[in-house]
Amino acid sequence: MRTKSETKRQCIVDAAKEVFRELGFGAASMSEICARAGGSKATLYSYFSSKDELFSAAMREFAETHMEGVFRELDPLRTPAEALHAFGARFLLLIAQPELISWHRTVFSEACKGDFGKLFYKLGPAEGQANLSAYLARCMAAGSLRQADSAVAAQHLMGLLKSECIDVLLLGVRDSVPEAEGRAMAGRAVDAFLRAYAV
Repeated sequence: MRTKSETKRQCIVDAAKEVFRELGFGAASMSEICARAGGSKATLYSYFSSKDELFSAAMREFAETHMEGVFRELDPLRTPAEALHAFGARFLLLIAQPELISWHRTVFSEACKGDFGKLFYKLGPAEGQANLSAYLARCMAAGSLRQADSAVAAQHLMGLLKSECIDVLLLGVRDSVPEAEGRAMAGRAVDAFLRAYAV
């Protein structure tokens, strides 16, 4: 059960995520976040000393909340084909969500101002690639995938999964990807990966 302090902190982070998603980092203000979270600015600053710190906390929570379930699909009791197809579909459908696309746009627009880009990369792509690389390395050691650099293989799979949808979503050509279409895209990406890394 959360304490009153933990509940208030969560309320602030939730309000911040909403404001950053709607306005972007540059236009977002601590005043607007405070207004949506309720309470005083003094209370807000007692939890987060700056907008940068609050943005970091919001990104960290977003990454942890959304990505944890995706990597659970890499179940060692499944065959690599089964695990990677389940992982691929869940990963693609996640990154195609409007909320995550909005986060990407915000980070890209602010990436060269401070450490936002580096932080987002560390909490998102870098951590995800490390988890996937570890799984692929185990598959290679077991002989179910051909021997290769597992970190590079992870980048290849991530790239394939994004290839059909990420640009059109980030650039606003499309607003979303229906689930059935996303699963088909993921299936094609994983099939191409498995052909490339077959024993």
